[in-house]
Amino acid sequence: MPERTLRASVTALGVDWQQRPLRPEPGLAALLAQPALSEGDKATVVQALGAELVDVCLAHGYHSMDLVVLHPDTPGLDEALARFDLPHTHADDEVRYIVDGAGLFGFFDAEGREHSMRVGPGDYLRVPAGAEHRFTLTSARRIKALRLFSDTAGWVAQYTARVADPMEVLE
Repeated sequence: MPERTLRASVTALGVDWQQRPLRPEPGLAALLAQPALSEGDKATVVQALGAELVDVCLAHGYHSMDLVVLHPDTPGLDEALARFDLPHTHADDEVRYIVDGAGLFGFFDAEGREHSMRVGPGDYLRVPAGAEHRFTLTSARRIKALRLFSDTAGWVAQYTARVADPMEVLE
């Protein structure tokens, strides 16, 4: 599906999909290039890049932010991906600002059609509460994303009864 058509389809579902150019200074870029990050390194990334999202935090009431780092050596990665890939919704918006790596989001419309999109560095998504979706990684199996929350519970999925074919893993 051409990007313009895909963008229109996910926008119609209420998804805010923006390109927010990512221009980290050289030291931060070197940090982002590492597969795994310590908790201190994650905090450095959040502090450095979180300012890019102050506008959406204020507009939507997000009061906490963290950095999720997934890579092939992440303990429990397959189990986590199995949970993320099941169609689900959230009571809170799901907000991601991709800062490294890539993934695939699938969004379901009212007719049950899935609209899949690849996300990478600089992609900002705000999936509204209640929007049915799922996520997986590309074949590189790595991503770093800032996550914003208004609910202190963090990432909590309400799985739907939809049975979906596995998303085609790209790259």
